[in-house]
Amino acid sequence: MTDNKEIRPFRISIPEDALEDLNDRLARTRWPQELSDVGWSRGVPLGYLRELASYWTDEFDWREQEAKLNEIPQFLTTIDGQDIHFFCTSAHPNRTPSH
Repeated sequence: MTDNKEIRPFRISIPEDALEDLNDRLARTRWPQELSDVGWSRGVPLGYLRELASYWTDEFDWREQEAKLNEIPQFLTTIDGQDIHFFCTSAHPNRTPSH
């Protein structure tokens, strides 16, 4: 198998229908009864998980986060037949990588 050594620009672009589907599926979640007195020993506590799902559907701004992530230069390349996503950022924006 030969790899494509090309580095291709990448931008996050989540289709609106995918976000609508996610919100719909989260809204239709059939929550189990929580086991009493187990905390995190048997997985994520139900109350925490419900709060997280509520945050994702009611408060998290997907488009704002998508825009922030797209401010970072991102790329794809193929290694061993797998697409690899990577980004480039630096604490020193005016520096360039050395060869």
